[in-house]
Amino acid sequence: MKLHWFLISAICLFGLCKPTQGLFDGLSLQDYIDNFVDAAKFKINGILSLNDSTVNRIWSYFKSKYGRAYSSLDEEKQRFRIFQNHLRYVLESNLEKLRTFQLELNEFADWTIEEFNSLKKGLIPSTNLRRHMSYDGNNYEDSVRRSLNKLYQHHYYLRRLKRNMIYRKHHEKYNDRRGFSNWLWNLVNPDSNNNNNNNNNNNVSPQPTSSFDWRSKNVVSGIKDQLKCGCCYAFATAAVLESLYAIKTNSKTVIELSPQQITDCSSNGNNGCSGGNFPPSIRYISGQGNKLATLASYPYAGRKQTCKTTGINEINLGNVQYKPIPESDEKTMAEALVNNGPLFIGLDADSQLFMFYKAGVLSISNCPTARQDMDHAMVVVGYGYDSTLRMSYWIIKNSWGQKWGENGYLRLVKDKSNMCGIASMAYYAKLT
Repeated sequence: MKLHWFLISAICLFGLCKPTQGLFDGLSLQDYIDNFVDAAKFKINGILSLNDSTVNRIWSYFKSKYGRAYSSLDEEKQRFRIFQNHLRYVLESNLEKLRTFQLELNEFADWTIEEFNSLKKGLIPSTNLRRHMSYDGNNYEDSVRRSLNKLYQHHYYLRRLKRNMIYRKHHEKYNDRRGFSNWLWNLVNPDSNNNNNNNNNNNVSPQPTSSFDWRSKNVVSGIKDQLKCGCCYAFATAAVLESLYAIKTNSKTVIELSPQQITDCSSNGNNGCSGGNFPPSIRYISGQGNKLATLASYPYAGRKQTCKTTGINEINLGNVQYKPIPESDEKTMAEALVNNGPLFIGLDADSQLFMFYKAGVLSISNCPTARQDMDHAMVVVGYGYDSTLRMSYWIIKNSWGQKWGENGYLRLVKDKSNMCGIASMAYYAKLT
């Protein structure tokens, strides 16, 4: 009998201690933290104070949930310090009153912000944007300084990642020479003012209302994850085009297109996993006879590969025409969204608030809006109004997986001084 109870106890203990993903399915890291920590009780004189035992338990849970194993004790200590800072930031932010959004600690909790910027973004604005700028000298210098700082950090941390990150063999294939590419900002194929609107079959109102969402019309594909490759521009371009093709053909299903083909094959302004933009992506597609491969025939690999030219199924999209939205003009942006389809946008997402966004309407004080500060590409699919918060918002499709944000989506405050550059580098397109 004693042996029987001993075996039962051993099995239970093994089950509790075994660090497998299955043990944590359905319970997010933030759920664990919130169940374990009443952050308000740890706030003393306005400063969050967590004891070592509490932080160590959360750290152990994080490593088990995401299967973290570090190359050395020194690296683990370094990652632990980064984790502590992010933990404190998220808990303190969620305690602030009058916040219209919530944050959560997630799989990026042991990454530096610079590493996150290098691997989860990838929008490169044009170097000749200065002639489009109209701010005064001090603001201009500040903006240039931010851009150069981002560029320096990108170079430094990509080199460091090659030495230290867990998936070293994956990162060795990244190009760590990201820079501002020299292409003409406005080399576009101008649409002759108002070639036929292709949305007639969708019964779209020609003027924006208080809410609009292309997802309700079944022309938006599911959320994707760009993994550890700075090719957000490719995901955003593919997402825009697959929605426009569904609108054009009045299809009840969305044919998903390949961001991998754009990452592998487009150049002259794009640089694989080290960044790119919408105009060079469209120029590449136009040069291919307005064709782009399906996702099924050219699947995503999470890294740049040799360009495939055979054995793929390409969709003839028709003539792709596009135009930039006038800078800071959110009204025109809303009209273009309704009349044409989802929009390619750039955002300045250089903030922990983006990194750990969970839900709500994001609004950031003093968020940069200059075009040259835009560092992440996403897709606007709609807008709405939150009656509880009394705020209008944009509905934005991201490429960081379904577990980030609101099932992969972000709500960003609308009509509030071009928040984070939502209308600084936005494009609409048409398929004719």
